[in-house]
Amino acid sequence: RGQDGKVVSKKLSVDQTPFRKDELDRVRMAGGRVQTSAQVEGLVDLEEDVWSTAEGAEESHTGDTPRVWLTNINIPGLAMTRSVGDFAVEKVGVYAEPEIISRKLDFNCKAIIVASDGVFEFLSSQTVVDMALAHADPLEGAYAIVKESKRQWLRHDVRSDDITVVIALLEWQ
Repeated sequence: RGQDGKVVSKKLSVDQTPFRKDELDRVRMAGGRVQTSAQVEGLVDLEEDVWSTAEGAEESHTGDTPRVWLTNINIPGLAMTRSVGDFAVEKVGVYAEPEIISRKLDFNCKAIIVASDGVFEFLSSQTVVDMALAHADPLEGAYAIVKESKRQWLRHDVRSDDITVVIALLEWQ
């Protein structure tokens, strides 16, 4: 909780994408090619990293996301570096091994929210927490978050990414 008594969000994970230097280096060491779509299409210099790998960076200055491609063919173009079931890119460093982070919970923790990146594309972690806790029923909270995420996606694009959310409300004795 913040000083005003409001529940404050706390990120419990970090996305595994080519924006992270450690993930970028790992994929490249395995033989993966990391380039934006514009680089693959020949519109931008292939040798230049046109995105930032600075701590916390999540978008390129061109708006074109770096993607993982097979070494000698322009597929699949994944915007992530960890994935379950994408067997074609295991050989170039995209695999399902998770990063494990342990956190101690206490009575100040009111909920655990697990959501896909499609939820957080346009909604902040704090907005998601506020929406979840505005509902006594976690299913209603999840539905409201999915609905707002979809609405935001369609304001910005003709498609949406995966939008999945699970809410576990914590009740301390």
